[in-house]
Amino acid sequence: MYASFKPHQLEHTERLFQKFPKSLQVAFIDSKEVGPSAQNDSIHPAQQQRYYSCLVDSSCGFLSDNRRRPRLEIELPGYPILGDGKGDNQNHALPFSRCFIIQTIDANQGAYFEQMLLLPCALGEFRSSWGGRGIEPRIVGFPEHITSDIGSIGDFAAGAEAAFGTTLQRAYSFLGARMHYGHPDMMNKEFMIQQGGVSKATKTVNLSEDIFAGMDFTLRGEGRNIVHREYFHLAKGRDLGFNTVLTFFSKLAAGTGEQILTRQMLRIGHVFDLPELLSFYYAHAGFYLTQFLLSKSIPLLVYIWLVVVLDDPEQNFHAMDNTDVQESGAVIVAKMLVTQYSWLLVLFILAQTAPLFIQIWLESGIIAAFSRVLKQFFTLAPLHFIFQAKVIGIYISRELLHGGASYVATGRGLPTERRAFIGRQGGLYNDFAALAFYDGARLLTAVLIVALAGGLDVGDKLWSALFWWLFAVFLTITSWLFAPFIFNPYQFAYKHFCGDVRDWREFFLGDRSAHWVRWYESSQLKPGSGLRAAPMEVAIWAAYLASFYTILSEKVHMLSVIFTGDAWFCLRYFLAIIRLLLVLLLFVVVC
Repeated sequence: MYASFKPHQLEHTERLFQKFPKSLQVAFIDSKEVGPSAQNDSIHPAQQQRYYSCLVDSSCGFLSDNRRRPRLEIELPGYPILGDGKGDNQNHALPFSRCFIIQTIDANQGAYFEQMLLLPCALGEFRSSWGGRGIEPRIVGFPEHITSDIGSIGDFAAGAEAAFGTTLQRAYSFLGARMHYGHPDMMNKEFMIQQGGVSKATKTVNLSEDIFAGMDFTLRGEGRNIVHREYFHLAKGRDLGFNTVLTFFSKLAAGTGEQILTRQMLRIGHVFDLPELLSFYYAHAGFYLTQFLLSKSIPLLVYIWLVVVLDDPEQNFHAMDNTDVQESGAVIVAKMLVTQYSWLLVLFILAQTAPLFIQIWLESGIIAAFSRVLKQFFTLAPLHFIFQAKVIGIYISRELLHGGASYVATGRGLPTERRAFIGRQGGLYNDFAALAFYDGARLLTAVLIVALAGGLDVGDKLWSALFWWLFAVFLTITSWLFAPFIFNPYQFAYKHFCGDVRDWREFFLGDRSAHWVRWYESSQLKPGSGLRAAPMEVAIWAAYLASFYTILSEKVHMLSVIFTGDAWFCLRYFLAIIRLLLVLLLFVVVC
């Protein structure tokens, strides 16, 4: 990067060199022409540039372009950027680091002077337990102090990160499931070099590059261990806006989808004992897969509700009076839903806040913990996390089916920036229509059909008991349809509303709907996306068609037994098929 800095970036770098003349060094990759000595140096004929890892500091002289002359240069065997750049950037700078312990923090992190006084304690974690001169093969993890909690979304993200970096990491370390997360962790450099560096850098498959260092470190065994300590903190600035937070989690979900397909995951599954494996699953891939299951649970239950309410023909057949309980399908499903969605739903929601509550209690007292949790509930945190689960579920399932994960720069913008409703260059509708709005509208339509078909005619006692189920459905529909607008600053201001109406008209009607057609092709049709998804999608649809065929055969058999020799058999047979075809159509609409 330093080789391509613009004048103002060079000026800022020089200010840092002047302020920290003894501690600041900049490692970067530079390129030069091959030169006449290429053949003698065994440079491949197709290689047009020679690449070098370079190091500059305040003691280096200046070149003619106001850049400093590198103090050290190490030639690289070809173009070094194999992945998305971040992992390569960390690995190429390793030769310039001194001593045995390294820490690769991000640009949005820092530390306090008081924390630096604890560095001897942190370095002492690597002291050999055998009393020798060597140091332990160890990764020592530390929590992060989130400084960016401005606004509701910033507070939600900061709370989730605080709980993840403290209480959960403490538990994962005890259970043997903690890996490397890249930011404040200190590592034994000698052992990290033996496994190819501190990050894996293969494009796409190593999108979440940090965790692979911990996975490879664990798989090599021979006394290597990963621990977690909480007396040393690093400050960190997190995302603050609704879009940037969800973009960050979409990147994590896509990276986890690729991570599931790697050989490291397979080997860990073979090596770990069952308790360690379950802990590792919950701490990594299991969290994202659970978000997918949570986002699918409400639509699937609504679909079952819809099927039973609409497909209940036996209640009109007198031949079934002696064998069938005199209850409608709506009552039967209502009893099932009441069992699953009772007042315990409140305890489930509160349990999700337990890690944050306990950590704030330990740090600031029980009053501060109650205040923080209640503040999040009153600022509609459940709507945000339901929508976040939806986005995570879509991206990890899409990654497993289609692949193609790529690094996304989220940025650290302020939460006061308003995002337009719709537009050529992007907007809330462009971003979330395919992810949540369409599914929210389908779910709302399905619930209305259930209500119109008599699905809520279950008696006063069951109706009151259905409150928690209807509350969960209401939260899901509200989140999927309205969460982006609720958390978008100045969304309902009049002047912005008028602009949104103009943008909507231009997007759908302007230039013969060219903008909408272009967006629909890129986000929905995706021409030329390849055939990787075809086998899995065909298998999913085959499983559904098999279950549909089973239901159809059972209905036809039941009608044939009841109406053998009856003149109305053909009509009943035809009506049964028509009704089941309608159920098939409704399944496509809902799910």
